Amino acid sequence: MRGLQSLAFDINCFIPNTSESSVYHAIGPLSRVMSRMGTTLTIALLALAVAALMALPHASAAITARDLGTLPGYTSSEALGINAAGQVVGTSSDMESQSRPFLWDDGVMTNLGTLGGSRGTAHGISNTGLIVGESEDATHTMHAFVWEDGAMTDLGPGVAFAVNDQGQAVGCGYPTSPAPPCHAVLWQAGRMTDLGTLGGHSGSAYGINNAGQVVGSSLAPDGFMHAFLWQNGTMTDLGGLPGYQFSVAWDINDRGQVVGSSYGDDGTTHAVLWENGGVRDLGNLGGRAATAFGINGAGQVVGISFSADGRMRPFLWQDGVMTVLPTPGDTVGAASDINEARQVVGGRYLYTPGSTPDAPPVAVAFSVAAVGLAGATFASYHARRSFRPHKSPNRR
Repeated sequence: MRGLQSLAFDINCFIPNTSESSVYHAIGPLSRVMSRMGTTLTIALLALAVAALMALPHASAAITARDLGTLPGYTSSEALGINAAGQVVGTSSDMESQSRPFLWDDGVMTNLGTLGGSRGTAHGISNTGLIVGESEDATHTMHAFVWEDGAMTDLGPGVAFAVNDQGQAVGCGYPTSPAPPCHAVLWQAGRMTDLGTLGGHSGSAYGINNAGQVVGSSLAPDGFMHAFLWQNGTMTDLGGLPGYQFSVAWDINDRGQVVGSSYGDDGTTHAVLWENGGVRDLGNLGGRAATAFGINGAGQVVGISFSADGRMRPFLWQDGVMTVLPTPGDTVGAASDINEARQVVGGRYLYTPGSTPDAPPVAVAFSVAAVGLAGATFASYHARRSFRPHKSPNRR
């Protein structure tokens, strides 16, 4: 209403100061008084037209944070992945020796179990419901897994971080021996493929899109980890910001945009976006470090950044602007992944944007305005016509 009142005030200020035609002033003193009544009615009808326009659905920037809770008997949770249906995966733990991978779906958190050990984490979920992660086996060795339809399948020693809708999973595995170093690998149909390195002896894959493009980091000949893009059997060094020493790529969307972090020549870690052959610094929240973990098809990015007060904050970056995601009680938080509906997960929270119905069609907006203006014009004309001086019968 404050916006409507202000706009009505502006209209009121504008109309009385608008130049009026000579015909308007020729009506006579009484008609001028009555025409002012017409102007008042015009203002009222214009205000109603504006009110109708403002009452049409419009976008809201509000974001709410929902606590996902924990598995029964556990005290903490960390959400790491979300798919298009809003299903969330992560880990719930007792903050000591026990943890379990979970699937959260519409308020219900399900324990996915383990491969026989006491610890496990679900890292990613596809739009088809495939879940990948890591779990201890009975010998307390960490193994990668894929979970589907209630069954957990052992992929061998390692960690699976992401999976696409074609069932291709990527992570860190041991294609040549069961012992380190770990290599970036791809699992498909029960088979592991070594993606190679950038010249060093180790690496890991963290993200994959539906085109089968894979991103991660690999040890390079300079002794530092470098971000990479792997596609069609070739691994390419993505580099980093000017003066960088290390970089890592965490996620890739179906448009081929890649996000991660890069060390800068200022001695701090920056959240970055790789696209069109270049790298872009996404900025920070005022602190000295930031990293980007997830990106959706619209190019919206989430991650964490330290703020000016030294606290770690979850952020959403879009259209060149980085904003803080609200955490209940203004606590520290994280943002790990984002889906196409702009739902974000991180820490123990699901962040959901406010209602964002489509904007009214242009024709509807103009129709509402036209009705108001037409009514205002008719009222003004009717007032002037009704009080126009009549010809005197004595005049020739």
